[in-house]
Amino acid sequence: MRSLSSLGLLATSIISIGALTGCPDREVSRVDPIQDPVLDKSIPVNINRNLDILFVIDNSGSMLAEQQQLTANFPGFINVLQQIEGGLPDIHLGVISSNVGAAGAQSVPGCPASGDDGNLLTGAPGNTCATQFGLTGSFISDIAQPNGTRTKNYTGALDGLFTCMGSLGTSGCGFEMHLESAYRALQPGKNPMFYRAEAYLAVIFVADEDDCSTEMGAMFGDPNAGISSQLGPRTSFRCHEFGVRCDNDSNPRALGPKTGCEPDTNSVYQYEVQRYIDFMRNLKDDPKLVIVAGIIGNFDSVAGDLTVGPDRRTNDPNLPEVSRSCFTRDPNDPDDGAAPPVRLQAFLTAFPERNTFTTICNDNLADALIQIAELLKTAIGNPCIDRPLADRNPGIPGLQPECSVVDVLNPDSTSRAETVIKACSEVIQAGMMCDPGSAGTPCWCIHPDVAQCPADAENPQSYSIEVNRGGATPPLGTVLEVQCVTEGG
Repeated sequence: MRSLSSLGLLATSIISIGALTGCPDREVSRVDPIQDPVLDKSIPVNINRNLDILFVIDNSGSMLAEQQQLTANFPGFINVLQQIEGGLPDIHLGVISSNVGAAGAQSVPGCPASGDDGNLLTGAPGNTCATQFGLTGSFISDIAQPNGTRTKNYTGALDGLFTCMGSLGTSGCGFEMHLESAYRALQPGKNPMFYRAEAYLAVIFVADEDDCSTEMGAMFGDPNAGISSQLGPRTSFRCHEFGVRCDNDSNPRALGPKTGCEPDTNSVYQYEVQRYIDFMRNLKDDPKLVIVAGIIGNFDSVAGDLTVGPDRRTNDPNLPEVSRSCFTRDPNDPDDGAAPPVRLQAFLTAFPERNTFTTICNDNLADALIQIAELLKTAIGNPCIDRPLADRNPGIPGLQPECSVVDVLNPDSTSRAETVIKACSEVIQAGMMCDPGSAGTPCWCIHPDVAQCPADAENPQSYSIEVNRGGATPPLGTVLEVQCVTEGG
C-alpha cells in the first residue's frame, strides 16, 4: 500500500488543506513512505449503476440447509447494496442451478439430458414464485427512474421473491458443473434481456462441492465400474480424479493426504478452468466490470492440501472420496460440510481485486453475503471513509484529517494522467455538497453520512468524501484516488 509523507504535523505535500486555521498550508505527499497507517481507495467518478447479479446455486442432494441459510440472510445482502451511492443499483437478478446434466451421458441417475442447461430459474420445479410475486419474465428487474420511483417486474418484497427463487431444492445432478452452467447462462441469445453489456456483472457461486464441468459424457460411463477399472466407481470422486492433480500422486484413488493439489490443465475428460476464466474476462471491454464470488468449502490453495478417504456413508475404502474440508453442524452427518473447491477457487482468484470467497460451513451465511455485497459496493463506487481518520493537529478544535485526493484517467494504463484535487476551505462539512469557500472548484470535503456509511465497532465516524467539481464532468473512466492517514497501527 502507498502511504503519505509528513514532517511532524506540518506535511510537505501536493495538496493544501486550508481548513487548518492558524497553521501554514499543509499538503500531503504521495511519495516517501512513512509508517503511518493509510486508507487507500479508488472510487469511480462516473458511477455505473447497472448491476447484473447471477447466483449459481448448487441444487444437489446435500444442499438443503445451505439454501435455507442463503435465502434467510439475503436481506442483509440487499441492505448493503442499498448503501451504494444513490441507493439500490439498477439490478437484474437471476438464479441458475449447477445442474447441466452429465455431458450427454445417458441413464445417469438424477442427471437427465442437459439438466437445467444454464436457463434462469424462478425456483424449484413446480414452484409458484412467479404467481405469488407477480413476476414477469425469468429474472428480477428493479430499475430506478428519474422521478425517484422504481420500475419493477414483480410485486411485494425483493427479499421475499429471492427467498422463493433461490430455494431450488435438492433434486439436481450430483455431478455439479457450476462453471459450465454459468458459461451457458451467459452465451449470446441465452436468457434474453438479462445480460447488459454496459452493466457490472456479478457471478456468485453457492456450492458444497467442487466444479465438475465435463467435456465428455464418457466420463460418466461404466456405471458398475470398480476401484480397479479405468474410470473407477461412478461417484463424484471422478470429478476430482479427472479434474485435479496433486504433487507426486501416481494413484489419485489411494487413501490419505495429498499436497500441492490444483486444477488439472491437461485433463482427458474435463474442461480446463482457464476456459471459463477467459470467457468471463472477454465478456466486457473493461474487465473490472466482472465480479466473481463464492460461498464454498475451505481450501488453502498455497499448500494445496486435501485428504482422500473412504466413502462417508459406507466407510468402504473401495469407494474413495475427497474428505470434507469443513463442517457446519455434525461431522457424522453425510450431508453436512463441504469439499475443498480446488477448481472453483482457482477460477475466483483469477479476478484480482474483483473476487471474494468465504466458507459455506458457517452456521449463518449473513457475513458471507455481506462480504460479497461490500465488494459490489466498492466496485460500483463507495465514497465511505471506512477506517477512523487520524487527527493530525490535536491543537485545533475538531478533526483535522490529512488526505491526498487525485483524479486519475486511465489508472491501469501507460497513458495514466493525474489531476490533483485541492481541499475545500473547510475540510469537515455538515452538508452533503461541499462548499468550496475561497478554495474554488474542484475541491473535496468530508462530511457525516450515517445513511450511506453506517458506523460500526471498527469505525465509529460515519464519514464519506465528496468532490465539488463546479458542474464539470470528468472524462469517462476517471477514478478518484484517495489516501488518508488513519488511526492505529
